[in-house]
Amino acid sequence: MPIASVDNRKISLDFQGVGTDRILFVHGITSGSGVWNLMIQGLPDNCRAITIDLPGFGNSERGGFSGDIENAATVVHKALHSIGQTEPLFMVGHGYGGLVCLNLASRFPSHVNRLALASTAAFEPDPAAFLNRLANLDGDTWDKDKANSWIRAGLVELPAKNHLDAISEEMAKVDHDLLAGCVQHQAKKVLLETACSIETPTLLIRGSEDTAVGPTDIHALKARLQNVETITIEGVGQEPALEAPDELRVELSRFFNL
Repeated sequence: MPIASVDNRKISLDFQGVGTDRILFVHGITSGSGVWNLMIQGLPDNCRAITIDLPGFGNSERGGFSGDIENAATVVHKALHSIGQTEPLFMVGHGYGGLVCLNLASRFPSHVNRLALASTAAFEPDPAAFLNRLANLDGDTWDKDKANSWIRAGLVELPAKNHLDAISEEMAKVDHDLLAGCVQHQAKKVLLETACSIETPTLLIRGSEDTAVGPTDIHALKARLQNVETITIEGVGQEPALEAPDELRVELSRFFNL
């Protein structure tokens, strides 16, 4: 697994496929880059998937990272440059990772060909739900069982047990204060005005049963973007890459013209 050096911190990336259409996948708070595995497996042969572990997730070193979205976007940008990836690419972000992608696309538009955001709202639509998520991260212990409960709370369709266990184990390894920091930064950061500057063609993806990001939240972001379409995946909650990897893959392939 390739390692990029960003500000004296090791950042882990992975590549799958040998095609020329490069797609960067940026995970959310649920776990590291492993959350994309099922969806990536069936991508067309002309694709090359690049997954990245944000600081403190997966195999990436945390350093002093606290969850700040702009800082996360800077790390992603520097990591791409460190591996020689300076040409425009397709970009996919989920939840918190979607906000990282929004920030990156607004600051470095020449690096983004097309942008797809899953379960992403550019503001915190439900303060009560935010406080509940934060409360679930309180306490002295953070383990696989708690991570599993966190993930399950956002799912309508459960993936295979072995895959869910692997994702839960990956999430359990993340410092719970970092997870709390990411949740707090996600709640505090309002990127609606940031979205107004983005001309990149953008796809907004929402699961029909997503309780964290509702239709109104999607429309608020859609109203700010200049070149945008939205799709809803039926019967899916907050984690389309886990719940409906085949359907998500189809929509991304269509939007990216793969």
